[in-house]
Amino acid sequence: MPLELVDDCRLALGEGVVWDSRAERLYWIGIADRQVRWLDQDGGKPGALHLDTRPGTLAPYRDGRVLLAVESGFALLDTADGTLEPVAAVEADRPERRMNDGKCDPYGRLVAGTMTLDDPRVGGPLYRLEYDGDGTARVVTLREGMLIPNGLDWPEPDQLWHIDTPTRAIRLFDYPEHGPLADPVRTLDVSALGGDPDGMTLDAEGNLWVAFWGGAAVRCLSPEGRVLETVELPTGKVTSCAFGGPALDVLYVTTAGGGEPGADDGAGSLYRYPGLTTGRPARHWAGPGF
Repeated sequence: MPLELVDDCRLALGEGVVWDSRAERLYWIGIADRQVRWLDQDGGKPGALHLDTRPGTLAPYRDGRVLLAVESGFALLDTADGTLEPVAAVEADRPERRMNDGKCDPYGRLVAGTMTLDDPRVGGPLYRLEYDGDGTARVVTLREGMLIPNGLDWPEPDQLWHIDTPTRAIRLFDYPEHGPLADPVRTLDVSALGGDPDGMTLDAEGNLWVAFWGGAAVRCLSPEGRVLETVELPTGKVTSCAFGGPALDVLYVTTAGGGEPGADDGAGSLYRYPGLTTGRPARHWAGPGF
């Protein structure tokens, strides 16, 4: 089946698409647009909330709310009424930085990094939201020196694939349940491919599906780095991808650039491509009960 346009939302920076298998709802965000958007499986009209802060990533929570990484930390959003409840601060004294892409680890803890808005050469940490035994939220540093921390996923509970976009590389780390990341154990150099690696997801076989900013494509890579498949998009700034639908057999793709001069190619819209393969269910945030 061909690529399909799902929502012609024309976001300046569409990102963070994720399928909530419990609610049967697809979420994605507009970072610069300060939006959280969603589409229910019943095919109704897409919903949207406008925020007072820029969201960097989103993870479903068991009570129907969603956990966001926003400009100055982590916060819970109730999409029913727009209430945003702070959970933990991250670099709240650094207005020149914001949180970026992230995902829940195999233990249900959200991992996300920060980036410097005006100078991506200034590195920041990759963080993980954890809880102490008394239920107090704390933010721990997994690794320093990330430039633009982006796509990530876990092929096994003790392994993590991670993209730091300006390096044009995808790195595999050993992932301890506690403590920081050591040096990568494998690096996939994708600099010869068009565009820069951005968001990513894994399929059921462990292959990497990577959105390429400036590359007008999502590419499927084997764990050894071979290009297995390419999904071409009508617009260049492809930002994130995730498998969704009840059978996890639909690839959803976000894009950016809506509202830019000459952006008449569907930039900033949400797309889907059914029937490619099957993905893995997104992990929900475990919350303070972890």
